[in-house]
Amino acid sequence: MRVYCLILIYLFVCFFFVFMQKFENMKIFTLDHCQYLTHIPNVSGLPNLEKFSFEKCHNLITIDNSLGHLHKLKILNAKGCNKLESFPPLGLASLRDLELSECKSLKNFPELLCKMRNIEYIRLYETSIGELPLSFQNLSELYFLTIYQGGMCRISSDIFMMPKLSMISAKGCRILLPKQNEKKNSIVSSNVEHLDLQNNNLSDECFPIVLKWCVNVTYLNLWNNNFKILPECLSECHLLRMLYLDDCKSLEEIKGIPPNLNYLSAVKCESLSSSSRRMILSQVCCCFILH
Repeated sequence: MRVYCLILIYLFVCFFFVFMQKFENMKIFTLDHCQYLTHIPNVSGLPNLEKFSFEKCHNLITIDNSLGHLHKLKILNAKGCNKLESFPPLGLASLRDLELSECKSLKNFPELLCKMRNIEYIRLYETSIGELPLSFQNLSELYFLTIYQGGMCRISSDIFMMPKLSMISAKGCRILLPKQNEKKNSIVSSNVEHLDLQNNNLSDECFPIVLKWCVNVTYLNLWNNNFKILPECLSECHLLRMLYLDDCKSLEEIKGIPPNLNYLSAVKCESLSSSSRRMILSQVCCCFILH
């Protein structure tokens, strides 16, 4: 019975796409959980569409480029399309919500063809996106960027310098070293205030570069990373109030502590030297450094 119903849904979807010019005033189109849907064809016959959702269409492989030119589209939801490897370029100035999480085969974030001033949050959970394109800066009002359990994620100075970006949470990703030209330009500081880099295998070479970008950070979470030294440049983060170093089992030495730090947690930092422990206790009023 279930298979029969799915076949009927598939036939309806095919019929709809063939005769979509009859539905040109449609504003909401939902294809969630359509397991027989493998391709989204030309949708230019839906110029007034405001919401398009095809969440958890697990066999969807390709999407026609016309999707990126639905100029009234506000909500685009492709969550859980785990066979989708690429997404068409997007020229969607009206877009408010873009959901690409759990697209486990998606290797590239879509190119953005215009300024997209209505998106404040981007969530990228469990994708294979390796690097955010230069056009990502067209999200000029972006406030909060979340990348969780991704593949290789390059954090570039261009992304950090986006003018409204205040919160970055990149958990369980592999943070790659910046390119050589980005190292030279790393003196310019970003407006990022909340930085969460849990479980990212941060190295002693990469970490100081990221810190120099983020001198205005007030909250810094570095749980479960592999660097051995907390560099002296950390003391240049004059606005930093809260610092989490829990489970940084390779951490041996702390060379610098921000002058206005109020809270530091270094639980299970098993390799931390006695001198660094004394420094923490003498300079931070509220701290936890338990084994």
